[in-house]
Amino acid sequence: MNIDICFTPNDFDDEKYSKYSAVVIDVLRATTSIATACANGCKELIPVRTVAEANKLKANNPDILLAGEREGLLIPGFNLGNSPFEYTREQVASKTIVMTTTNGTLALTKASAAQKVYAMAFVNAAAITSALQLQQDDVVIVCAGSEGRFSLEDTLCAGLLAERFSKTAKLSDTALAAQAMYRDFAAELLPRVAESSHASYLRSIGFEQDVMLCLQQDTLSVIPVFENGIITAWH
Repeated sequence: MNIDICFTPNDFDDEKYSKYSAVVIDVLRATTSIATACANGCKELIPVRTVAEANKLKANNPDILLAGEREGLLIPGFNLGNSPFEYTREQVASKTIVMTTTNGTLALTKASAAQKVYAMAFVNAAAITSALQLQQDDVVIVCAGSEGRFSLEDTLCAGLLAERFSKTAKLSDTALAAQAMYRDFAAELLPRVAESSHASYLRSIGFEQDVMLCLQQDTLSVIPVFENGIITAWH
């Protein structure tokens, strides 16, 4: 079993990774919200790249919930933003959600060339680890990053996964680097990641509690799987 890491979606190569399982990470906040929505019983979640795509799907099915953000804030006319606190059971149970975010949904659609795609954050890391252990496929971890740039929190979450496979898998150079970063940050994860650029921005616009929630580990035993354009919870 090999584990590789793409620090941004631009590093993902369709041909190279077509036989891999992909794990997409956008800690702040898309994959945390996706895991929360799945844990709270949403029927399915459809990630799209643009607001126009989301609105088109809504026009064809008025019962759809539109979710997402631009610049971290609720998109006008949408039902939900990108805060995991919004994805309560009362809001999302049995619902179809169409989501578009700045980084996370772009990374998911980019990684769709892999044979299977999982959505992971710190909150469901243990569940994803268990799923990958069962599959025993080669794994590429795709960090959503921030508008095409390196993201500290996504890389640290990737490093956590690399750490958990360090004795049973062969880690690439990028996986070894992420693992080393995670080991360095693990004891003070919250205060140190809170100073990252995206965490600082979210705190500045009122989402400090989101940052704290998104850095909690293994709180949700849910495995969101992205297949044929739709995310559902794998049981």
